[in-house]
Amino acid sequence: MHACQEEKPHISNMSERLQLSLLLSHVVSRQAVILDAAFRENGIPFTAEQYRLMYILCGQPGAHQEFYARKLGRDRSSLTRMLQPLERSGLLRRVQSENDRRSLHVEPTEIGADWVRQARPVADEVMRKLWEGIAAEERELLNSLLVRLRGNY
Repeated sequence: MHACQEEKPHISNMSERLQLSLLLSHVVSRQAVILDAAFRENGIPFTAEQYRLMYILCGQPGAHQEFYARKLGRDRSSLTRMLQPLERSGLLRRVQSENDRRSLHVEPTEIGADWVRQARPVADEVMRKLWEGIAAEERELLNSLLVRLRGNY
């Protein structure tokens, strides 16, 4: 037996929680890898994470950077690193707030919004394959559980 393994005949609550966390992390990582590949194959200039940001930006443009950082579960500095190449590529712009010169609002450019529209069917197809065989009731239950987990932080 490996030194890290326990001899318990059943899975403890902590081991079960760790296993679920690892599985969840694996699903999210694998989804990103597949989506990245699909975007590359279709000439779309986003990674999966950049697409998530641009998708949120198109739905809720003009908010403060902190808003988008919270939406993505990132800190401000990592969001800034994520915004910079998208801004250099002309896909989004950061605009100084009229009320507070230290505050920046973020919005997609027309080019960025157009790329999001082109990326959407590709992302939808990847998601369709990911959720294949999972009933609507199961998706609703999983959503409810994940919302509760997120609420624990």
